[in-house]
Amino acid sequence: MVHPHFRPAPVALAMALALASLTGTAVAQSAAPAPIVSLSLSAQPLGSALNQLARQARLQLLVNPALVDGKQAPAVLGNLTVRQALGQLLAGSGLVADVKGAEVVVRRDVPPSGSDATLAPVTVTSQAVGLATSLKSKTSSGALGSRSVLDTPFSISSVGSDELEERLVTTTEQALRYDASTQLTGGEYGQSASFSVRGLGLDSSNGFKVDGLPVASWGNTMPMEPFERVDLLKGLSGFMYGFGAPGGTVNYVLKRPTEETQASVAVGYKSGSLWSEHLDMGGRFGEDKRFGYRFNLAHEEGDTYVNRGKLDRTTVSLAMDARLTNDLTATFDVLYSKRRSSGNNFWGVDLSALQAMPTPVDPTLATQPEGSYYNTVDRIATAGLQWRFAPDWNANFSWRTTRRDIDYNYSTLYVNNLNGNYTADRGDYRFGSDYDVLQAMVQGKLHTSGIDHDLTFGVARQELTTHSDSASSYTANIGSGNIYTDSTLAITGSAADHPLYKSSVITQTALFASDTLSFNDKWSLILGARYTKFDQVSLNQAGTTTKRYERNPLTPTVALLFKPSTDTTLYVSAVESLEQGGTAGVTTANAYEVMGPITSRQYEVGYKIEHGNWSGSAALFWLDRTAEYTNAANYYVQDGITRYQGLDINGRLSLTRDLSLAGGVMLLDSTYVQNTSGLEGKRTTGTPHVQAALRADWRVAGVPGLGLSLGGKYVGSAAMNTTNSYNIAAYTVLEAGANYVTRISGKEVTFTGAIQNLADRQYWVYNGDNYAVPGAPRTLSLSARMAF
Repeated sequence: MVHPHFRPAPVALAMALALASLTGTAVAQSAAPAPIVSLSLSAQPLGSALNQLARQARLQLLVNPALVDGKQAPAVLGNLTVRQALGQLLAGSGLVADVKGAEVVVRRDVPPSGSDATLAPVTVTSQAVGLATSLKSKTSSGALGSRSVLDTPFSISSVGSDELEERLVTTTEQALRYDASTQLTGGEYGQSASFSVRGLGLDSSNGFKVDGLPVASWGNTMPMEPFERVDLLKGLSGFMYGFGAPGGTVNYVLKRPTEETQASVAVGYKSGSLWSEHLDMGGRFGEDKRFGYRFNLAHEEGDTYVNRGKLDRTTVSLAMDARLTNDLTATFDVLYSKRRSSGNNFWGVDLSALQAMPTPVDPTLATQPEGSYYNTVDRIATAGLQWRFAPDWNANFSWRTTRRDIDYNYSTLYVNNLNGNYTADRGDYRFGSDYDVLQAMVQGKLHTSGIDHDLTFGVARQELTTHSDSASSYTANIGSGNIYTDSTLAITGSAADHPLYKSSVITQTALFASDTLSFNDKWSLILGARYTKFDQVSLNQAGTTTKRYERNPLTPTVALLFKPSTDTTLYVSAVESLEQGGTAGVTTANAYEVMGPITSRQYEVGYKIEHGNWSGSAALFWLDRTAEYTNAANYYVQDGITRYQGLDINGRLSLTRDLSLAGGVMLLDSTYVQNTSGLEGKRTTGTPHVQAALRADWRVAGVPGLGLSLGGKYVGSAAMNTTNSYNIAAYTVLEAGANYVTRISGKEVTFTGAIQNLADRQYWVYNGDNYAVPGAPRTLSLSARMAF
């Protein structure tokens, strides 16, 4: 049962948006003249020209790629309406465009009786005002293969590179901020800009993927520049991806080679004096443009908004492919990222002794001792082969190796009174993780006995090896201070050269299969299962096995889908999953003990709808998860169940051609059940009853190329500990942005500005049981980007 005590103002705001999205309330529009778009499109392939028009005019454009393949578009210049521009681009091509609001469908002028007439259109680009990603866009769903968000029986959010650039996003949490179910649980420049989904954290070992394959991601400091899109699959993913925490799975989609040569250069600034540069270029070369490349180079360096805080990071990525034949393509990708954060707020303050929330802290204060730092280095290499070996049948073979190295030297502040006095410890540590993955998957279609089958079969093996520090040091008390003044403490030393030993090896070997049975154009049933051989080994510094856990679970999923129309899906799904168990903390009586895998079960009933001017999704969910916590005897244990249940609504509404809204609301009730330590009925920590998000985007008709935005996120109050003895306060943070696209010397130039925490509000962010971190202050970001 959802808790009745909700804050009415933010709920009413988000519910109004959701209601408008899901009921399709008509929006009265005046008979104003069609908006004019200033265009300067060179003669080029028709598909590329349509993409550019969609980007500049903010259209959702649907077209079958086979229809535009090999066709050329003429140059289009001047101030034109969308219909006029489309008419010029499609002249002589045998194609016409149907324009309905912000949605454009390109089709043959007179559809023939052949196969092309029956092929479903696919999204070339989705660029309605506000840049909301279309539910008809395809996304990777692991063992379910690639399918549209609309036809996937789980809750999915997707954010494309255009929105990432327009909002000047630098973290995954920022990318997904306007999904109401996400909640910040860390700091941007600290150990990680982490976040939770529906009240649950993501699995650092299994919850983050690049192009559907896992990467070592403890700390969640993944750069944004190399990626075309960020997808979030909410809830359990055991069948789709194997072991993983039930919060969800983030999949980063790497930027791929472009059909035509293109390049862009951007420079940026961020408070206090943080400067960035970014180069993005791609294209094809060789006979018949057989070989493709996409190269990204980004650097950011300077002072952060924190006194004495600094950041220095570099990211390089290269994605290559070779079209060996019309049906066989080889790919090879590499990504390297190095990040050093010095003097920033790495981790929250410990309030366990206080059992109360002090007044929020000025986030620009230097809470860390001088000399503190946190380093991360990532290396990812991937090779793949995609083969269309028969009509409607494809095979995909992938290999990946990743390496993450982390070393740090920083302090935790233990607050002991409401005046903000604290004592500080110090710890230096280094560890590394290697992730090696092999996967083969086949996807195809069959028709038997009047039923269409969409089949996926696969086999995967992944091995995660963790290397721990054999020379770390820890000092319980290095001095004292006050959280309302700059720290006067200092620490020295580096863990970068500490020796490592192999401390853990987790091997997963899996077989998976799924079948989507389509009985007609309205009803379909998804059946799937994944068999995993799980082997977890813990070792000491001498290389001796100290603990081993083996299990061979079968994780099933079943979903029933009903489509009353092509743009609407109703579904009910059930899925089961396992995740790696936690490890007892250093201060517990069973310190460093590794728990066995945790079981979770999820049930979800959902509704999705996509129209040209509005779209929405709503999901009722119920999730039971084995509970882990430190009991009264100071032992870290697995005991009982935590239950998460609620309503998750998100939507988009174009009020006019130039004004749109996007956002949603989540209502959540999460409690301990079947517990033996007196926690039954208590709220789980860090889980607000209400979260809401809303963003408005306005294209200024009187100033071609100018767009403005205003948005906000509300996060309700949450329990800070398992006994619910005190709560963290609710907060609302506002953001604003401006985006201006023009042409200088014949080149497209984009100027972008964004302000986070517009009202400069001071607030606490939940950062773990009894931990809180200061929320970011008002932060200004600026960028100038030129496309070639």
